[in-house]
Parts: sequence; C-alpha cells; structure tokens
Amino acid sequence: MQLITHKDRAECEAFFQGYFTPSRRSLFVGTLGFNDACLYFPRLLADRPGFDFLFLIEERPEVSAILEESALRNRTELEHLLEEHTLSFETVQIIADDTASIAGRSAAAVFSRWLGKNYTDVIVDATTMSRGVCFPMVRQAYESKLQAHVVIAERMTHPLKAIAMHTDSPQYMHGFQADMGTDEVTKAIKLWIPQLSENNHDSLERIFRREQPDEVAPILPFPAVDPRQGDRLLREFRELILSDWDVNLLDIIYAHESDPTDVFETIRRIHRGRLGALCGFKDTPPRTILSPSGSKMGSLGMLFAAIDLDLPVVYSETMGYRCDAETLPAVSNRMPDHMWHAWLRNE
Repeated sequence: MQLITHKDRAECEAFFQGYFTPSRRSLFVGTLGFNDACLYFPRLLADRPGFDFLFLIEERPEVSAILEESALRNRTELEHLLEEHTLSFETVQIIADDTASIAGRSAAAVFSRWLGKNYTDVIVDATTMSRGVCFPMVRQAYESKLQAHVVIAERMTHPLKAIAMHTDSPQYMHGFQADMGTDEVTKAIKLWIPQLSENNHDSLERIFRREQPDEVAPILPFPAVDPRQGDRLLREFRELILSDWDVNLLDIIYAHESDPTDVFETIRRIHRGRLGALCGFKDTPPRTILSPSGSKMGSLGMLFAAIDLDLPVVYSETMGYRCDAETLPAVSNRMPDHMWHAWLRNE
C-alpha cells in the first residue's frame, strides 16, 4: 500500500482543489457526531462540485441526553451547509440486543450499497467515527475499485467532554481477524501492540487476558502536544507494564501523536523484523496483534498497518457515552489544531 499524505489546512485544501475537479464524482462518508468536529471537512468541501455526502448515525444503548441534543444540532448545521449537495443520513446499530458488537457488519452493509454507485472516489472521515466503524469501512473502500481517501481533524481541547463506556467482551474487529483462531496459529508467538490511553486500564487488561500474548510492546505518544502525557500514561499503567504484562522497557514504542505514518512505519518495521527473525519456527509462527485505543491519529497508523500487513485487530466496543455537562456550548467555527489526509493507493 502506498500512502500519499497531506497535513494541516493549507496542504489539504491545495490537494482538494487540484484533485477533486468537476469531472470526478465523489462520495464523502462521515458520522453525525455529538462533537462539532464532524463539521470540519464538510466545510472545506461544501463548495466543491461532484460530491455526495453520507453521514452515519452510530446508535448506542447508553448516550447522555445532552450529547444527543448536540448531534441533532450538528445535523441541522450539516443540512444548511450542504443544501446544494445530495445529503443522506443512515443509522448504524453498534450494539445488538444481546450486547454483541455489530458495528463493523452494520456499517459495511450500509457502505456496500453506496459503493455500488458510479463514484470515482470515496473519502472516509475518521474525525468522529468510532474505530469499529472506521476500520472496516476504510478497508472496504481500499479493496473496492474506487480511489480511497481518509481524512481526520483533531482539536486538542473539547468543550463537550464525553466519557466512553466499553463492553466487557473484547473481540476481533470486523474484517481484521486474519488467521487468528485457526489451527495454524494455535502455538503462535504473539506480539501484542496496544495503544495506551487514559482511563482505559480495565479494557486493555481484558484484551491481554483474552489474547495471552508472549510479548507486549505498548505505544506511548511522543512527541505530543502535552509533553507530560506519556509520563501520566506510564504512571497509570505502571503495574500492568511491570507486572502482569512483563514488558521490557526497551520494547515500549514512542510514536508521534499527530502523524499516523510514524505509527504505521514503526509497526511495519517491527512486524517484518519478527517475520525474518522467527521464520524458521514453523510450528510457532510469529503473529502481531494490534489494539487501538488512544488518539484517533495514532489509531489510523494502526489501521494502515493492519491493512497493509493483514494484521488482526482486537478491541472493546463502546456501549455508550456519558457527559456531565449541563449546558450545550456554542458551535465552534475555529479550525482544528491538526488536519490530515491520506490517499490509499495499491502499489
């Protein structure tokens, strides 16, 4: 897989203006999020011809009323902003009635109907899209006959703070199981690469108990906007790193917080190195398992590695979001701190 990337507003706008000419017919797919970050890229593309817009509504059983109110307000903003375009909203069920995660399958079913239309390009906006929806859709777009793009915008401060509530049962992401669970890998030497994030201690510990990896190489953000974030994560996960996970401190991965290609290249280098070093052990083949849970920027790097190297991805889905805010902040017109675009091309 070849990545052609652009970062920050100037580079992204220049690419959009030069590439998305009137001769191209493109589909933009985002989510109707409660965070007004879902408005960033639609604002940039609103005046471009040839775009249809699809926004998925991720339906979860437990979401605070103020977050639902914010999402409805964002929908009104999108309807006004994109009134000159074809605009659709479709609901995607994230959790089934029996509490099983069906995010990926639900999103893939909706997405496949749109991919069958006469488009040349598809853009997946990962800004407010959950990983269980984003990962399968990006892979689906990449493996289609269309030109696949991913965009993401990130703001360091969030006026509407939401707290995620995860399921108790980790699972492989839809489309990202590889050969895990087959007889071929019963005795595999497993390396687990989790992306550390604040307040996600229990979720990652459940993944560890499920996978029982032989080695663990956690990812910490560095460089980061907050230079102390890595230190806080090390303190939060200290007992797991030093005791339960038995991590060699030299195996900790430091990856740029705002550059997905750094995470991608690091995982690719590690995985290929293990394949070369352990190629002679046919009864115990090496396998690399990824768990995205931190910043969305870093998670995209994991996504690119999982697609390029066909790696399994295990995660805990989000049951819902809780928010303690009592009043809805005004919609922000301020551009994000970081913007990023990737064109995924088959080599």
